[in-house]
Amino acid sequence: TAGGIAVGILNLEGRVFMSHLECPFRAADDLVNRLSEKATILIVDFHAEATSEKQALGWYLDGRVSAVVGTHTHVQTADEQIRSSGTAYITDVGMTGPTDSIIGIKKEEAIAQLMTQTPKKFTPAKGDRQLQAVLLDVSPETGCTEAIERICKKMDE
Repeated sequence: TAGGIAVGILNLEGRVFMSHLECPFRAADDLVNRLSEKATILIVDFHAEATSEKQALGWYLDGRVSAVVGTHTHVQTADEQIRSSGTAYITDVGMTGPTDSIIGIKKEEAIAQLMTQTPKKFTPAKGDRQLQAVLLDVSPETGCTEAIERICKKMDE
């Protein structure tokens, strides 16, 4: 940070529907142990499909990391919270990209692929955009999150 506070960022991938990956819970144990020696603030980006797996990791890491922020589905959820031991959580932070789309791609291409199951390279949609994110207020002394704010800002083309 600008104030010289070390922040650790972990990117983990879920295994539900992607079972060939390493266990994110065990990977988190190892990474949190190593990073916590250098940083009090630890943020986890959990790239996963299943809501249940994201919720489980959020509870598993409660009190050990500052935040567990879910990604992958491109749809922002309205379940931001601070868990009982000080970890901020949101199932999915959403996406930054075009609003007149299906998860950022041209609607007609996404629909055609779903109907035909034929693999195809997608084209990014154009038009009005949105920025979705979360703003975290984290104590540099404890690493606990004091506030989480969901952000969804519409932007003109």
